Amino acid sequence: MSKGICQVVECDATEVSKGLCNRHRQAYHQCKTNSRPWPRDGETLEPGAICGPINNTPAPAPAPAPAPAPASAPAAPVVSANPAPAGGLTEEQQEVLGQIFGTNNSDPRVDDVLRRIGVLEAGAGARYKIEVVKGAEVVEVDGLNHRMTPYVLELLAAEKLVYMVGPAGSGKTTMAKRCAEALGLDFHMTGAVVQKYELTGFVDANGVYVESAFYRAFKNGGVFLFDELDASAPGAIVAFNSAIENGLWTAPNGELVERHADFRVIASANTIGRGATLDYVGRVPLDQSTVDRFAFVIMDYDFSLTAGIMGVEFSGGQGPLRYKTNKPCTDADCAAYFADVVAYGEAAEALGIRHIVSPRAIINGLDMLRRGVKRSVVEGSFVWKGLDKDSIKKIKAHATEARAKAEAEAVAEGE
Repeated sequence: MSKGICQVVECDATEVSKGLCNRHRQAYHQCKTNSRPWPRDGETLEPGAICGPINNTPAPAPAPAPAPAPASAPAAPVVSANPAPAGGLTEEQQEVLGQIFGTNNSDPRVDDVLRRIGVLEAGAGARYKIEVVKGAEVVEVDGLNHRMTPYVLELLAAEKLVYMVGPAGSGKTTMAKRCAEALGLDFHMTGAVVQKYELTGFVDANGVYVESAFYRAFKNGGVFLFDELDASAPGAIVAFNSAIENGLWTAPNGELVERHADFRVIASANTIGRGATLDYVGRVPLDQSTVDRFAFVIMDYDFSLTAGIMGVEFSGGQGPLRYKTNKPCTDADCAAYFADVVAYGEAAEALGIRHIVSPRAIINGLDMLRRGVKRSVVEGSFVWKGLDKDSIKKIKAHATEARAKAEAEAVAEGE
């Protein structure tokens, strides 16, 4: 503790830490725990700005879920933009801290307690709550989550095909299971498909059709995880693409299967689809028509998640990806994105860079921009798709130069 004056008006405490006395610092932490408002750092705090006297009153109940959409037009699931913190101190812990803070402002344990709380808060990036509103139902996914979980849910809610690429052990399979849970859908998966029948199923010697996980998900709905897509046989991937693109699929038993409205797809891989690397030598290049269908999500290691699972303190976490923007997407923003993506595709072709930028990047990108997703995140998923930074830089520079040249020529012609 240090000598000074508490920032709270009419508080006469002179033992302060970071501008607040022990009592009001406890109130600050209670406000954060219960999602109450707190003034910005450095402001003068007026009486009552800390929500009155210190208490353990829980946060207000959330607003009721919106009314369900008509049966003829079911509303798409809506993912909360800013996952709310979950958990907090137990009543026993709050009572102990209250005794420490309230009985003796100079207690030497206070600074240590506050330091440890700060470390725990910094390392709690993986412990938060995600809300998925589906009609009148609100599904809450509490506890430990990978930092990319909210964004993957946003993509699935928008019916995009998700390609999660990341190193071994980064949590891709667990992520897919959590997303199925959040969306209230069954979970189906298959590993690397060496033979086509592993994906499609087969008719046995008795003429009985042996169903596959893909068949059940495609027909009945659910989240289907195609694990290790980049280690699968090309023939199986072609059959998969055809079913996804057409919405119809002929099973080996001759049944014409129509894609269920609640069918969602996640593919996971260790590479971006360009073939083997030094770390993953068994991977094969993916056809660019396959890559073009997916929204890429880079799944790096989330050490906040690891720390939460193991119950250790960790102060280096990033917290959930902040993929939403508060600025509405205007018509001008959409037009600019459209023009830029077209220019990127032309630049990649002119430079001889093996990278397809098709109209899907425009259509899917504009859809996510209108849902409030940041343009940088949209471009990463639908335009660049894991392309190396140097190539991206070259493409952008060439597109800028080509546009400037075209504008100069237009001006010259007008003169």
